[in-house]
Parts: sequence; structure tokens; C-alpha cells
Amino acid sequence: MNLCLNILEILCIIFVVILLFVIIISFIENHIIKITSYVIEDKKIPKEFDGFVIAHLTDLHNTSFGNNNEKLIDKVRKLSPDIIVVTGDMLVGHKNTDVTVAANVLNELTLVAPTYFSMGNHELRISRYLDTYGSMWDIFLKQLLPEVNLLFDEKTTVSRNDSHINLFGVTLNPKLYTRLKDIRMPKKHLSKRFGCCNNDDFNIFLAHNPEYFKDYAAWGADLTFAGHVHGGIVRIPFLGGVISPKLKLFPEYDKGLFEHSNKYMVLSGGLGNHTIKVRVNNHPEIVKVTLKHTDETT
Repeated sequence: MNLCLNILEILCIIFVVILLFVIIISFIENHIIKITSYVIEDKKIPKEFDGFVIAHLTDLHNTSFGNNNEKLIDKVRKLSPDIIVVTGDMLVGHKNTDVTVAANVLNELTLVAPTYFSMGNHELRISRYLDTYGSMWDIFLKQLLPEVNLLFDEKTTVSRNDSHINLFGVTLNPKLYTRLKDIRMPKKHLSKRFGCCNNDDFNIFLAHNPEYFKDYAAWGADLTFAGHVHGGIVRIPFLGGVISPKLKLFPEYDKGLFEHSNKYMVLSGGLGNHTIKVRVNNHPEIVKVTLKHTDETT
């Protein structure tokens, strides 16, 4: 009996030690921003955009890295981006939650490079359900500088000399974020918003939810930037992220660079936390993407 108790006590001690270790590691990781770099090569990228640098931020969730997020802004500044794309969930969609942190970051980013902002599910929530969230969305929008380019189901172009690339900000139906359900994207969901794709152009999607990457690619998005999954919260070597916001275990898209039919998706692990306020083996992340023109003959 005493032997059994001793073994149980030892196991409890081991469990507590492991738990404390995980908490300490998570706390440290949550305060260290990692830069992840990718190069996207495509013959559709105009020669004028060869070497064009895009910084990608997502899922801040009101997190602060230093006073007024100066550490975050400094990290972005050092990348010398040509543009900055932000794919949503910069604030937290809880009633009466302050929106100032998110607005200030977006405003500061415009001082670094032209900044393009699309919705995540948290922005979508407070912009749609006004009976619940009151004037939060209006307050947030009023705090943004005019220089923040809002792409809410809209398209814009970025030009260099006589060439351009297209940016599309995708706002999904709230049902497409439903937990514990696999919901297909309705046919023509994207074409109803953006029309037919001009496949001669290089088209970039800012689409918070990565689950529908194949739909984005099928429409014609050459490069998709996404977030939402937070890298799977806890990342296990060789297995990847453990859980998605839809509560799927080991989701297909968790973090990194993905390819489908010669189309690409850059999926960031994001910067902050929301429901599950922990990260293990999963640093907050800023993504740097460099575009590279390739000739058709190469």
C-alpha cells in the first residue's frame, strides 16, 4: 500500500514539474516574436515586382509587445517591406472590449509601408451583430487613420511602373467559421463577390480562414495569406499543430507554406492568443514573403 502511494506521489510530482515547465516555456515563447521568410516564384509576377517584399501580420488579439507595441512595429520596420498585409483578428470580439490596441498597431504600420487590412472572424462578429456588440465596430473604424486600406470583400491594385498585382480582401460568411462542423464553401461564393478571375494577373487573397484554401485557388488566387489557426496552439515535432479553432485535432492547415495546383498559401501562426491562452513550440510570428519573377522558359 505504501509502495503504491509512493509511486502515485512520484507521478504527481512529475506531472506538476512537467506542467510548470510547459507554463514557463509558453510564457517565454509568448513574448518572443519570430520572423519566418518565404520566397514565392511565379512567371505571373511582373518583372517590376521581382524582389517585392510583403510583411504579413495576423491574430494579434489585443496583445502588446512592448510599450504601444513598439517591439512589434520595430520588427516589421526592419523587414523594409514594400507593403504590409494584415489578415484579421487584430482585436478581440468580446462585448465592451477595448479596440485601441488593434487600431494603434494598424495606424503605426501605415508609417512603415502601405497597409492593407482584411477581416477575421472577430472583426466580422462585432461588425455584424450590433445588438450584442453595440458601437464597438464604429469606434474601431473611427480610430483608424485613412491610410489604413480596408479590404472588406474588396479588390485593389498595387502598381509599379506600368505593372500591377491585385489584392483581394475576403470576408467570409460567419457560418464558415462554425465549430465542430465541416461546412463547404457555397458554389460561386467568391465569384459573386469578385466576379471572374483575370488569370493573366498575379492575384493575392487576404483570407483569414485557411480551411478554404482550395476554393481560393480554384477561383484563381495565386497566393493566399491566412491566419486563424494560431499554428495549432501546441506544435508537436513531425506532427504539427494539435488543434484548430474548429476544435479539429491535427488540422490539415496549421502553419507554414502550402501548395495546391501551383497556387500557394502562406499560413501564419499569428501573434496573440484568444480562447486558449497558451503556445508551446509555437512562437508569435511575423511572416516575410519575397516575390520573385521567373521566366516561362525556366
